[in-house]
Amino acid sequence: MPEKHNFSEWVWILGAVLVGFVALGSYLIQTQQRLKVVELELGGAKEETGRARAGAAELAKVIENLRLELKAANTALNEYQGQLDKANAALAELSKKLDKTQSDLRKRQSQLQDMEAELKDAKQAADQAKAEAAEGEKQFLALKEEVALERQALQSQVESLNQTANQAKAEGAEREKRIAKLRQGVANCEEFFNEWEVGGAPASLSAIAALGREAAAARDCIDKGDVATACKHWQGLLVEIEKIGPPLSESRGEIEELMRQNRCEAAGSAASN
Repeated sequence: MPEKHNFSEWVWILGAVLVGFVALGSYLIQTQQRLKVVELELGGAKEETGRARAGAAELAKVIENLRLELKAANTALNEYQGQLDKANAALAELSKKLDKTQSDLRKRQSQLQDMEAELKDAKQAADQAKAEAAEGEKQFLALKEEVALERQALQSQVESLNQTANQAKAEGAEREKRIAKLRQGVANCEEFFNEWEVGGAPASLSAIAALGREAAAARDCIDKGDVATACKHWQGLLVEIEKIGPPLSESRGEIEELMRQNRCEAAGSAASN
């Protein structure tokens, strides 16, 4: 026969079951609350990941645009180098003309010496031809004066040509130095580029090269984790873009978006503290 339980045993069993249900319900409620917290944290992490990916894509777009602009700048630099080669060829031609002028001057001096020798021989050979000799001397003096004036004019022209050649050589050397500086490559995080205008080169060309250097420097700062210095590069770019205007001003929105994404104002405050 099955064992019979008295009333107190049933009450005890029922209490134990109720305590189990209460404990299980409390655990389920705590587990559900934890699950909601984890879901909220997971949602926040997904949102941050999305923003980071969007920022990275935007930065890649800016870098690609700057790469294309730098390629165009290199093409323009090559064209400018061709013009410089033409100027050097013209300078060489000018040097040839100068050599020819000096050669003509030496010939005139030789002719003058020959004429002086002939005059001396004429005076010694014929005393009776004093009148003719006087006239000849008069003509000689006139010719000598003319030659002296012409020699003086040629000398002045030679000095002017020398001065022009020296100035052209100095300008060519300066342009080559500045072109080499534009071709130095991409700056690093610690380098701030200040020469936005290069004498003898188009303003837009030097500005595009400088913009590429500063943007690359800011990118290098981001790669190194130095957000504050990257913000300084971007702030400097905004100032120069404001001065230059179109077409570089079209990049202003992209730079401002990068500054917002990297919280440049907060980074600047932290750096100053």
